[in-house]
Amino acid sequence: MNKTYRTWLIIVILSLIWSSTWLAIKIGLENIPPFLGAAWRFLIAFIFLALYAWKLKLPFEKKIKDHLFFIVFGFIIFTGSYSLVYWGQQYISSGLSSILFSIMPFYVAVMSIKMLPSEKITLKKMAGITVGFIGIIVIFKDQLEFSGGMAFWGMAAISLSPGLSAFATILGKKARDRFHSVTLNTYPLFYTSITFFAMHFIFESGMPVSYNWSAVISFLYLGIFGTAVAFVLYFWLLKTTSAVLMSLITFITPPLALIWGWMVLDEKITMQLIIGMLIIFSGIAIVKKN
Repeated sequence: MNKTYRTWLIIVILSLIWSSTWLAIKIGLENIPPFLGAAWRFLIAFIFLALYAWKLKLPFEKKIKDHLFFIVFGFIIFTGSYSLVYWGQQYISSGLSSILFSIMPFYVAVMSIKMLPSEKITLKKMAGITVGFIGIIVIFKDQLEFSGGMAFWGMAAISLSPGLSAFATILGKKARDRFHSVTLNTYPLFYTSITFFAMHFIFESGMPVSYNWSAVISFLYLGIFGTAVAFVLYFWLLKTTSAVLMSLITFITPPLALIWGWMVLDEKITMQLIIGMLIIFSGIAIVKKN
């Protein structure tokens, strides 16, 4: 398959998977507290990737410095980022959350100037990112709510989350020269799952837990597809693809999540969504042509 077509095919697959995870999270959290849900998600992802790594006969990483990197990397991309999103979304609307998290490409562009000098950040790239961000605002402008109080801290938390994700994206791109994409995810997922189980026992003890079939299916989907498969594809492609281009997936997933809601929950598709998606794809096209 042509390299360009393969790149776009994987981007489409990642967008479809990650946009569907919001629905899966919503289903899982009906009966399971958020930190416990995240712990199971990452543990399942670790088991799946560990078995896959064994099948690929990937070497076991024994160096302490490598495991220290995996711990830090896992904290940045999984524990820190996901914790901020889960906590912050308690106090602000999902529409505002989508817009705030969609600033990730701006973070990636700024950090790339220093950390990835080989990736030139041009005015055309910044223009494309800005156009894509405008598309997100068009889609969610009617859902913007700010009530003050804890909402400010919720906004601050979710604004910081994509910064961590952006930093991890660049770290992961640099680390791909040393580690297989499966290895780069397997060990951090293990350490992350332990962290979330600890957070559950500290912060969620006494909260009701019910392991029904919808919760189990949700965790399996989130663990295998939403985490293990998705992040391996993401970091595999990141080795040869611009970090800025890959970060633009954060523009695509929110509107696609609305389409999943239309397909599964019979939610409405609006003209706002269609116009916003056209603007988003225009922004991505500008970055791609750069």
